[in-house]
Amino acid sequence: MKSDAKQTMQLARDVTKSSSLPWFFGLIALLLLVLGIALANGSYPISLQTLLAWVVGQADATSAQILWEVRAPRVILALLVGSSLGLTGPLLQAGFRTSLADSYLLGLAGFAALGAVLLQQIGMAGFGTPVLASMGAGFAVWLLTQLSNERSSERRALIGVALAAMSLSGLSLLLALSQSPTSSNVLGWVVGGFYGAGTNQLWQMLPFAAIGTAIALMLGRIANLLQLGDDVAENLGLNARASRNLVLMLAALLTGVAVGTSGLMGFVGLLSVSVARGIFGTDYKKLLPASALIGGIAVSLSDVIGRTLIAPNEIPAGAFTTVLGGIYLMILSRRAS
Repeated sequence: MKSDAKQTMQLARDVTKSSSLPWFFGLIALLLLVLGIALANGSYPISLQTLLAWVVGQADATSAQILWEVRAPRVILALLVGSSLGLTGPLLQAGFRTSLADSYLLGLAGFAALGAVLLQQIGMAGFGTPVLASMGAGFAVWLLTQLSNERSSERRALIGVALAAMSLSGLSLLLALSQSPTSSNVLGWVVGGFYGAGTNQLWQMLPFAAIGTAIALMLGRIANLLQLGDDVAENLGLNARASRNLVLMLAALLTGVAVGTSGLMGFVGLLSVSVARGIFGTDYKKLLPASALIGGIAVSLSDVIGRTLIAPNEIPAGAFTTVLGGIYLMILSRRAS
């Protein structure tokens, strides 16, 4: 009987694994398609033939220079920001055990931007904007856990919304009181985008995003155990408190490096994990990589649409993600009612 049960469980896992692979391959293919479109489109159009020639190192000098120095750094940045924010969704939902957790909704993104601006103004700009933003997001995690300790997920969400509103108000006040406040600076932080972003921003973000992503993708088992509750997780050999702190601070790091690079991108984590959960279920071993892929696709696509829709003018990518997130939240509220 035990042998039959084990065989049945193994068969179910094999079926689930095999059924997931086409979806992952589909997401990867879609991501490559979006990246190709992003590289090809701009003020200087690049043909598919030229793009393929550039991939193998045989493009003409003008196209190669545009792709290497202008187009590719921005496209990679959008991918890194999207995948980082995509990972924050499942990480925060695992740490707080609520499906409404999101770095934008709970105030992590707002405090990341606020922390970056505030710490720069007191002379800490030398540490780099992603580092300063991560410190702000980390403070938001600490503040949220202190204020919402032993409270329901609904009350935690309300506290997070209050923190997010406070951070945006503080950000606007700091920018208004700065020596050279400009509307473009305000827009760049409050509505995230990649205008003017290039190689410098890419090299500042890349090491933190790479390390944070690598660690996050290894936390599937821990995230699954955290969903069972502290008592069950402890009985299964997991230090629940330490594991939760690791998950939440990793979410703060990824939020910080993303916001410090692009400004605020609303609801990317929430949208990514919601779509991933609809496709792959509740297993965090699948949710984490799927959310990273979906987040990368969402932000990359938002960026290419934003810079081509009304060219030569540009719509910040964060405007699209925030609108989509707001629509999704309204749909959720209708379902709940």
